Amino acid sequence: MRAGKLKTRRYKTRGRGRKWLLFLLLLAALAGALIYLQGQGKLTLPIPMAPAPTLTPDEARQEERTITLPEQSWYALQLGAFAQLPSAQSLANHYEGRGAASFIYSTDTHRVLAAAYPTRADAQAVINQLQSQHQVDAYLFQITSPQLTVHITGQRAQLTALSDGLDALYQSAQHFSNLSQALDQRTLTGEEVRQALRSRQETLSSLAQRLRILFGPTPHAAVASLIAILDEAIPALQQALDAGNDTRLGGRVKYCHLLCIIRLAEYAQKLEGT
Repeated sequence: MRAGKLKTRRYKTRGRGRKWLLFLLLLAALAGALIYLQGQGKLTLPIPMAPAPTLTPDEARQEERTITLPEQSWYALQLGAFAQLPSAQSLANHYEGRGAASFIYSTDTHRVLAAAYPTRADAQAVINQLQSQHQVDAYLFQITSPQLTVHITGQRAQLTALSDGLDALYQSAQHFSNLSQALDQRTLTGEEVRQALRSRQETLSSLAQRLRILFGPTPHAAVASLIAILDEAIPALQQALDAGNDTRLGGRVKYCHLLCIIRLAEYAQKLEGT
């Protein structure tokens, strides 16, 4: 070995291998997260066939179908929130004859809701008006129904009835909102609003009857819950039709609207948790 020269040996470093390993682990984690996120909000609900001997072979054919429940957010006016139900009922009764829905939404507390609007700005404008013109304090309360994709199996007629029932409820929510605003702005008369409500009541009654026939006395929980919502909405519509004047009619239409959006939110959240 020459003087002044130092012989060295080179070794392959392990750092590069560790970097590749970390990179692969990161890719695997990202792929897993993507699969997880894609699976969120998707359910598979096998709907058992109900005995329906009157169905044609085409109607009784076993099928699979995917139904997407869209995400919806509404902004309600909250007049008060109470730990005790009688206190909420007292406030609701106070506003019932003044055009408010007086809907009591009970969860961890009992909220008295007056109306709901499709945007935060619409709701805030009404809150400001109530405060400045009527000295009524109200607060925003957001009601959101999550998007949900449901894969269902069953007889063709069953799947059509279930899909039609859900569509009708989502359409009813928007329909009642439009009627309420039209009545408040006097672009529709009370009688025109009543005619629209009668038609909607007939539609919902027919759908509830179809579901009962097609799914029998012990339907799947998803169907039973839908029937229960329809059964609650039909008499609420009748109360609106029986309202003595346009002010009370407006309040009852707002009640029907809140009933639809709250029950739909609960329905979607219940399915999401199954």
